[in-house]
Amino acid sequence: MKRFFRAVILFIVGCLLVAFGIANRHPVTFILDPFIDEKMALSFRAPLSLFLFVALFAGVIVGWLTAWVGQGHWRKTARETHKEAAIWKREAENLKRGLQAAGPKALTPPATYPLRSFFSR
Repeated sequence: MKRFFRAVILFIVGCLLVAFGIANRHPVTFILDPFIDEKMALSFRAPLSLFLFVALFAGVIVGWLTAWVGQGHWRKTARETHKEAAIWKREAENLKRGLQAAGPKALTPPATYPLRSFFSR
């Protein structure tokens, strides 16, 4: 059911983006240096929707990179924890092999002592 709603929402957003692109298809000039003459400056002429979509895409990429860099300490912690868990697992396997090699006598629990002497005071 989640997939269906996600598909419907993506379809609606896609239709809105297409309508936005069609409505803003008139050409505009993008000038990189606004302080010199328009004819001398480096400029690009393209539909307004193209500039808006490029800006949106650039914003998404910058936001993704910012989040990725900001979460670096969590990835480092996960790597260190994974290494430590692998060491503990290897040590547990070594101890288990050592107990199995020692035979069944090593696995018997120690004798229990009566607690009467402790409570009889």
